[in-house]
Amino acid sequence: EMYKECFKLMDINKDGTIDKNDLRGAFDNVGVLMSEGELDGLLGEIGGACTYDNMVKMFQEKMSGEGNDPDDLIVQAFKAYDIEGKIDVKMFQHALKTWGDKMSKSEIDEIFDEFDIDEDYMVKTKEVLGLFVAQKEEEKKEEEKAPEPEAEAPPPEEEEGQKKK
Repeated sequence: EMYKECFKLMDINKDGTIDKNDLRGAFDNVGVLMSEGELDGLLGEIGGACTYDNMVKMFQEKMSGEGNDPDDLIVQAFKAYDIEGKIDVKMFQHALKTWGDKMSKSEIDEIFDEFDIDEDYMVKTKEVLGLFVAQKEEEKKEEEKAPEPEAEAPPPEEEEGQKKK
């Protein structure tokens, strides 16, 4: 239903297909100027005429994760930096600044503020992966069980009462 409303808003000439002029008009209406190349790129993602059905199909494919890196590829990338369950923060930060989509120092600082970094500048690989990959249910269950033995039973109320007297 939401997609149908969006489609109706973008189909400015109401012919059942969103063409380049419809798309340009829709973006103009929200104050965004799009170049010819950007419009062609967006329409190219549909793979055919931009009808309501094709638009929904494209969104479903995008939402299913096609075009995103699969989790196992992300895990493999981080495992390359893994040393006995930990990642060397300085080495990893250098990689983020140097290769691929280079990150700025402020972006890196923002990310690494999220982690518990030990005195050897190491962070748990599992902690880093948790930010980038959805954890599997089994891992979550293991983490939930872990704190139980640590929790000590509170002292009996009688003792507290005796101390107060």
